[in-house]
Amino acid sequence: MLNLLPVMKKVSILILLLVPLLTKAQKITSYKAANGITYHLNDTVRLGKGSGNNGSFLYIEQRGIPFPSPHPSPGLPKAFTNSGVIIKNIIKDHLNGIDKYMFIVGAGGPFRFSVYIDDAILACEVVPCQASTPTTSGSVADEIKKLKELLDSGALTQAEFDAQKKKLLNE
Repeated sequence: MLNLLPVMKKVSILILLLVPLLTKAQKITSYKAANGITYHLNDTVRLGKGSGNNGSFLYIEQRGIPFPSPHPSPGLPKAFTNSGVIIKNIIKDHLNGIDKYMFIVGAGGPFRFSVYIDDAILACEVVPCQASTPTTSGSVADEIKKLKELLDSGALTQAEFDAQKKKLLNE
């Protein structure tokens, strides 16, 4: 008679190892962003204008280039200003101790782009946006000081800080 006990032990161990991985990968189907809008899979995200020097989108980056791209910029090009992209997937990411949500979006071609949605909203690359603007009770210097504190704490990247500071000083 064939002894199946060693095989069953191996299968049991394999199942115990895989269960945590399978339960952790829960599909996210919606997310309420910083602009107050709840986005769902297959929704259209309205784009504003790129915050890069050449008008390209800094917070909407190309993913998985299948062949060499003729465009040197990894971000979505300026041509997508005031257009829309479709949400294909929503991913929760944990960066520098902060939970961030990334949308994987399609822009009508073979490429997919990733969008850290709240960062793109802050930079007004996604509209409606929620730009950091001075309140009547605070000065521009106070707002820049707050942004610097966020930068120092790791809540903002240097690029995000620079973009918001630029907006504050241009107002």
